[in-house]
Amino acid sequence: MTESLREKAIEGYLDRDDGVDWMGLMTYANSMFDVRDSIKPNLPAFKFDGEEARRLFNEHSAYLKAHPLIIDPKDFRDNCRLLQKRFIETGVINEPHQIEMLNTLDWDKLSDEAIALAGKDPSELFERASSDLGIDAEDGESQSVLAGLFINIIRAYLKPVGEAMTDALTRLDEVAVRDKPLLCPTCGSVPAISSVSEVAGTQSNERKLFCSCCGTVWPFERVRCAYCGNTNSNKLKYFYADEDPAHRLHACKECGGVMPTVFQNVLKGELDYDIELVAMGVVQNLYEDQIKDQDTEA
Repeated sequence: MTESLREKAIEGYLDRDDGVDWMGLMTYANSMFDVRDSIKPNLPAFKFDGEEARRLFNEHSAYLKAHPLIIDPKDFRDNCRLLQKRFIETGVINEPHQIEMLNTLDWDKLSDEAIALAGKDPSELFERASSDLGIDAEDGESQSVLAGLFINIIRAYLKPVGEAMTDALTRLDEVAVRDKPLLCPTCGSVPAISSVSEVAGTQSNERKLFCSCCGTVWPFERVRCAYCGNTNSNKLKYFYADEDPAHRLHACKECGGVMPTVFQNVLKGELDYDIELVAMGVVQNLYEDQIKDQDTEA
């Protein structure tokens, strides 16, 4: 996503008058993404095969597991240090105990084997890296801070592959693929958010899933749980508020999953998935009681 698109997305939230400190939230988000985008990794030569990507998509196989991105370990460690430094300098991370925890990290302890996972299976990287860096598995806050750091640094490396995959899937034969993959077709991560938009030149809508790890956007069924694949409409429901028609939470009674969903046609600003992730954190909190009620009913 370009910076101008992000700015337009942010403007849509600054126009809202619903009691939420959107100015503070969007300023924070913009700072975080500016820092992330300032990281310029030394990317290896990588030839993306669109036809192969579509074949693997049909087979529900992640592209990078078959064609790993080879990442230079020293470059990765250097960029982890740089991202950590800039997050602290810009106030993206500003809690004293979180800063203290980050400053104790020895990035040289992050093994080459763990870094290799960033270009093949990022979801496996987090657990391995925590162990390498000596983060207590029971320390939820430190784990969360570290995960936030890694998801941004990994995005910097995987962005070109994610963009290539997104482009390849725009030419996908929709009729040939009815049972679409639940996990990211690029890196195998769990989707972070979904969107619904009108198909150009038609009166029908299409749904897409977004991976926050690599930035891939891929097509998905309208009536289906994005976590477990359930298609039983009696076990699928959604939460929304009349005053906010652009956002819904799609919930599944089968697995308990809740997928934040943005409806692009009624969104006040432009659609930027990163900005929507931040906004949906607020929306999900607003419906917390309703979600708990659903869990009780299930």
